[in-house]
Parts: sequence; structure tokens; C-alpha cells
Amino acid sequence: MADNISFRIEGLDALIKRMGKLAPEIAKEVAMEVNASALAIQSKARRSVASNSTDKGRLVGSIQLKEINKGDKLVYSVGSRLKYAPYVEFGTGGTVNVPAGYEDFAIQFKGKGIRKINLRPRPYLIPAFESEIPILRKNIQNVIKNVKS
Repeated sequence: MADNISFRIEGLDALIKRMGKLAPEIAKEVAMEVNASALAIQSKARRSVASNSTDKGRLVGSIQLKEINKGDKLVYSVGSRLKYAPYVEFGTGGTVNVPAGYEDFAIQFKGKGIRKINLRPRPYLIPAFESEIPILRKNIQNVIKNVKS
């Protein structure tokens, strides 16, 4: 849905496929790490909105974590269903700022150019996501390393 900002962690599918060969308890620990990271992304995004936004209550409260079962895959979606959430993230008008690598994602929120409002971007979700990915990778590596020991 275009109103929902959510991200997919690339490469996680390959890791999960490789994990299929590992013991179920390892897969469970990795799943718990992914869940913990999704919760951390939600928490970081909420804190960022609360400190940078004029609409603290509504947007903060709208940032939800959803667990979605897709057959044998478990997907976590962190985002807001508010129509204006992407415009807070990326800005509007001449002040739009889309981080490198997120162009395909951001294009779905491009306005029609009818309004001439320049709202500066106040990114909250992408920085939360980007800061958590290295932590998740390290935690997964630690889980796998501890099993091999």
C-alpha cells in the first residue's frame, strides 16, 4: 500500500535458506534477532519523530510493527499508514531528499505537482532502519558463531 512505509532486508532470504540446513534452535534464535531488530527500528523511528516533528502524537502513534506470515517466510513491516508519513520522511516540493538506494521506493509517493508546499524532510524511518542493519548482521553472526563453537 502506498501509504505504508516499509522496508525489506536484502540478503535475508539467502541467509534463511542457508539456515534451513542448520538446527531448528539456531533458526529460532536468528528469528528472535530479526524480531528484536524490527522492534528496535520501530522504537528508533518513534524517538526520531518525537524529537524532530511538530506532529508528535499522531505520527509517533501510527508507527506500527506488523508480523506477516507469508507461507514459510516471516516478514516484519515497520511503518505508518498515515498518508503524510512519506512526506515527513522525504520532504515535499523543492526540498525533497531521497537517500541513495531508496529512489525506487520513494517514487511511489511522488506528488502530482499541484501544490507548491516545500516541507523540509525529517527522516525518521530510513535512519532507524540503516542504523539497525549492522547490529542485526553482527547479532546473527554471533548466533551462528556461538553454535559452531
